[in-house]
Amino acid sequence: MYKNVPFLPLAVIGIIVAALTAGQALLIDWLPPADSEQAERTFTLLWFLFWSSLIFFVIVTAVLVYAVWKWRAKDGDLEDGPPIHGNTTLEVVWTVVPSIFLIVVAVYGYIVLDRNEALAADRLNVDVYAQQFNWTYGYPDAGIETGTLVVPEGRQVQLNLRARDVIHDFWVPEFGIKGDAVPGITHKLWITPTKQGTYPVICAELCGVGHSVMRSQVKVVSAKEYSAWIARATAGVKATAAASAAAATLETAPGDVAAGKVVFEAKCSGCHAELGAKAGVGPKIVGTKLTTDELRTQIKNGKGAMPGGLATGTDLANVVAFVESIK
Repeated sequence: MYKNVPFLPLAVIGIIVAALTAGQALLIDWLPPADSEQAERTFTLLWFLFWSSLIFFVIVTAVLVYAVWKWRAKDGDLEDGPPIHGNTTLEVVWTVVPSIFLIVVAVYGYIVLDRNEALAADRLNVDVYAQQFNWTYGYPDAGIETGTLVVPEGRQVQLNLRARDVIHDFWVPEFGIKGDAVPGITHKLWITPTKQGTYPVICAELCGVGHSVMRSQVKVVSAKEYSAWIARATAGVKATAAASAAAATLETAPGDVAAGKVVFEAKCSGCHAELGAKAGVGPKIVGTKLTTDELRTQIKNGKGAMPGGLATGTDLANVVAFVESIK
């Protein structure tokens, strides 16, 4: 049955095709280093798919090249080929074998996905916010936000991806996993870093004119360094909150009219003529019906009608007291 099969030329062609294909695969770094547990599983699956596909590719290409070389039509030959029924056994083989392979790949892929998404009891929750064209990371348990993602080595991290405007895509190549941040949806990813270092965070979804510069960093540190970083960041948040509370207390305290007049002359009289008695660039203040709280908010924030932040703390309390005295 197989006495006419050209094993030798097919083997020679197959070896050449296999060598060229394998050389291309081995000499080029197609994948980055696998620096997370998920990347190790995912990249192993990818290589399994490649080498398995290589076997089919070599067989099909070798037969194709041999057939083109051996049975090519001669110049001027326009006749139809002889009618051949085919080989039923061969047709069954080339249908059953790929089908079995597809089932193996499906099972393997399911196992990898199931293990990549298995939840650890001590996982770290981090909220990832994407907005044209920057990344922000929130740590709900610590009450802090930062522009750099800091995570501990060897501990699973759950990333809760959220978009504030358009669709973005969170991607760290070395972690072997990526996911879209879609407005109105929280998309969860799980990574377990296995190597300390600094890695790029890339937006892999075209999100506007600044897409190419939407970059950030993730720092993988030891558990001890992470605890120290969280402590410093938390202390910084508390200090900022305390300073803001102190400033707010000063701003709402009773002000000094005379001191407020000095502040008004220095910062406000350029727009409010004659100490607010007449309209200038800004409206006349004398006779205004704004309440004390409304005055404070207007001076502090501007509200789109004037520059904000011209006076804060004690200066703000004093200038409010002065305006109250003339309104």
